[in-house]
Amino acid sequence: MQESANNNSTIDNTAISIRSIPDGFAFYTSATKGDVYKELKMPASLDFPSRFEDFVKSEGWAVQNDLLVTVIDFPKHFMVLPNGITDKEQIKTFFNFQFLHEEENQIFSVPLSDGKQSFCWEMPSTRYNAFKRLFLNLNINSSACLLTDWAIHQASVKQVTTLVAHLYGKDMHLFVANTNGLLFANTFPIRNLEEMPYFFLRCMEQLSLNPIQTRCTICSESVPEQNIFEILHPYIQQIRFATFTNQKDYPLKMTGNKY
Repeated sequence: MQESANNNSTIDNTAISIRSIPDGFAFYTSATKGDVYKELKMPASLDFPSRFEDFVKSEGWAVQNDLLVTVIDFPKHFMVLPNGITDKEQIKTFFNFQFLHEEENQIFSVPLSDGKQSFCWEMPSTRYNAFKRLFLNLNINSSACLLTDWAIHQASVKQVTTLVAHLYGKDMHLFVANTNGLLFANTFPIRNLEEMPYFFLRCMEQLSLNPIQTRCTICSESVPEQNIFEILHPYIQQIRFATFTNQKDYPLKMTGNKY
């Protein structure tokens, strides 16, 4: 495990964020030294739940009444439904109909900022129960939900159709929004990098988007940016790269890298 903060910094443990990453978890808290505010990020490859639980307890984060914990998980399955569908059993029925489940799952649902739809995702119940056991003040969120809302907000502010791709392990989430709201949200298995242009172009074809004019933001946690650029640039012109943050309102930060 690597820690990117000065050892003399004072750690503020009143709030932490824990995000699943392809090879483990990233723990975010705050560190201050004088008047300078820093973010402390600790990526760790931890088996879940045994070593995860041991680490959380060793940091003094377990079962603390005054500790606010936000978990941002990467969902394997998600759905976008009209805002009017709020019945939990009905949403669960939709999930069970669309996806094959190997274990019991906890379903979460939040309204999107377009005011028209809700984003629903699932987490294995064993994982959810482990989080509930460790943290008294727990907020569960989804990276896919945050990026969906980010795409909607960007399309509204910039007044331009926005495509967002999140590469995570062997999966890719793809979201498209325009000034009217969310147009597309889906997940694709990425067996090899050569498949990426097909998924991008097929999505754009379905939505009648021009690959030259469509703004594409890519957050990759599993493939080097340069490799992605080289395989996509012959087909797509407006490519920007971003990194995932632990901020709910600003989940993506542009890297500024150019190729």
